[in-house]
Amino acid sequence: MKTSEVYYILQGEGNLQIDDEIFKVLKDQAIYIPPHSKQCIENTGDDELKFLCMVDPAWKHEDETMLE
Repeated sequence: MKTSEVYYILQGEGNLQIDDEIFKVLKDQAIYIPPHSKQCIENTGDDELKFLCMVDPAWKHEDETMLE
C-alpha cells in the first residue's frame, strides 16, 4: 500500500508478515506497517483473529496491490 497502516488486534493470535519479517501478534497489540510494505496476516490460533486496520491517509482502492 502507498499509505501507512496500524493494525490493532482485538481477538485471537496470528502471524503478521511485513516485507521479510514475521511477527507474532496477540490481543491488545498495535502494529505499525510503513507505507509501501508487503504484508500478510494469518490466524494461528483456535479462535477468530479480529483486528482493526487504521490507514493514513484514508484507504483508496487504487493505492493497494494484491499479491498471491
